[in-house]
Amino acid sequence: MTYPNVMVLDYMRQTGQISPEVQMQAEEYVAHGYQRLLTFELEGGGFSLFGTEPADPMLSAYGLMQLADMSRVYPVEPGIVGRTTRWLLSQQEADGSWTPGSGQREMAGLRALESKLSATAFVTWALAEAGYDRHSQTSAGVNYLLAYLAEADDPYMLALSANALVAASPNHPGTRWALDRLAAAAIAEEDTVHWQPAIPTFMGGGGQAGDLETTALAALALLRSGLYPDLAQGALTFLLQHKDSFGTFRTTQATVWTLQALLASVPQHGEAAATATVTVSVNGGTAHPISLDESNAGVLHLLVFDNVGPGENRVSFQVQGEGRLMAQVTAEYYLPWEQVLPDPPEQEALDIQVEYDRTLLAVDDTVAASVAVVLKAPGRARMALVDLGVPPGFDVQTEDLQALVAKGTIDRFELAGRQIIVYLTDLVQGQPVQFRYRLRPRVPLRVTVPRSLAYDYYNPELAGEERPVQITVNESES
Repeated sequence: MTYPNVMVLDYMRQTGQISPEVQMQAEEYVAHGYQRLLTFELEGGGFSLFGTEPADPMLSAYGLMQLADMSRVYPVEPGIVGRTTRWLLSQQEADGSWTPGSGQREMAGLRALESKLSATAFVTWALAEAGYDRHSQTSAGVNYLLAYLAEADDPYMLALSANALVAASPNHPGTRWALDRLAAAAIAEEDTVHWQPAIPTFMGGGGQAGDLETTALAALALLRSGLYPDLAQGALTFLLQHKDSFGTFRTTQATVWTLQALLASVPQHGEAAATATVTVSVNGGTAHPISLDESNAGVLHLLVFDNVGPGENRVSFQVQGEGRLMAQVTAEYYLPWEQVLPDPPEQEALDIQVEYDRTLLAVDDTVAASVAVVLKAPGRARMALVDLGVPPGFDVQTEDLQALVAKGTIDRFELAGRQIIVYLTDLVQGQPVQFRYRLRPRVPLRVTVPRSLAYDYYNPELAGEERPVQITVNESES
């Protein structure tokens, strides 16, 4: 989530709403993300999903766009922007187009023209955002889009192309034509507007995640063009209504484009003009009033209540003053696993099974975990993540996982606290991925292994979980 941190830091610095403490923390997050991003750059230029050959044009364009935005808030090595740009320019074909990497073509199942239009739009947009809007090869990309865009009508492709044209050639008559087509594809429902793609996004987002990503891209293009302000406002309303309890929008890409759109709306409408006092109460317990003015109306104000119980709870808002305000109510609760009903097998889009060869062992023994992951929904998961629970007091035998990467069984793994995060690309329906790894206990104890979860990163509704397991470790017999 480095990219969202970059945008938030940029916004808070521009509006003077950041304290030294918050800025230091945000810059630390960005610094870690920047160092991680560098690990995905290839020696010959460009980026790939895991930093292995070959580089991918669309991922490289995404990296270039992120680096260009990051450079406004963090010292980015100038050479990396130049290397990425040169690599992208070297991949352009004679007709001015770019072709996506084979992984994206196979995942999406798009026609050749659709693939080239998507890749050309995204790369052209990235080059323009990085300051190459007047470069001859960027212009060639614009010309390709204008020549072939009439043959495609999917909202996602229109939204990508509209952003590229607005960024690289805002005054061209063809840009207005593309925006008109994008506006005509909008779906209006009450006070909201959204766009519903029929094809997956470039990282495989579909379903509600694809709707959010496409709607955010459409809103961004309309806001930057200054056209169709009512549609743009309806799109922002739709996006905000679908913010999840973590403050994000289901996937990284949807969150990035939504934040871009929200930031683009600020110069047009000014800083939030609310001047009001808001008092929130839950079940009659009153919180301290929040006073809003020009200095803090654009900042998230978080209130936490602990006087919430089972059954019906009443939340009330009292507002004195003026301005348009938005609020979100979320709840967190704990439920023992024995009270959690598993989903019926036919409803699980992803199935994960984790079996341990023993649940009673001694210190210095090892326990082997066998994992099987299978996609039950039609199609492919562009990137499936498997979060494997690691019990406290155990060490992961990482040589097992390293061997799995070397064999190509898994693409990458990371150790994160009490989790092993395993990455699987292009998981195909009905073709299970199976692997095994070992854990070694350090001390005698009785523990519960945290749950394991498998999900499609870009379609998080495709998920399955394995419930916790108890393991007992006794003293060594020796």
